[in-house]
Amino acid sequence: MENKRLQLLQSFIGKPFTGSPSPYAKWLNGTVISADESSVAFQFEVRKEMTNPAGTLHGGVICGMFDDCIGVNFMILGTENFFPTINLNVEFFSAVKEGDSVIVKTTIIKKGKSVINVKADMFSSQRIIASATSNLVISEMKIPH
Repeated sequence: MENKRLQLLQSFIGKPFTGSPSPYAKWLNGTVISADESSVAFQFEVRKEMTNPAGTLHGGVICGMFDDCIGVNFMILGTENFFPTINLNVEFFSAVKEGDSVIVKTTIIKKGKSVINVKADMFSSQRIIASATSNLVISEMKIPH
């Protein structure tokens, strides 16, 4: 079966993902690095409006990057039903500042019938910045095609 959502994302490799319906994703302005059904990777440039008073990438923005990338990884699975996030657990290890670039890579750990478990890591210059796990649960809402 042809996966049009995956093909769409793959057509953006090396470019910002302007195909997202999410205004938040457009604000993040991530560049697609790689995409397959079990994993996606995006690169983000840390802009001033993404920083906290200390001048480092805001923890809430880090969480948002994780949640958005995890959501994209879910969308390209080709499922018919929507799976909203039921939890997002984040561990922070290091800081990055304005002008730095980070890469978020997601991996589907387990795709069950009602719950999908995903892991994500954020790196900058081969150094881990943060790590996350998340669960998404099936809903009755169908995804528009």
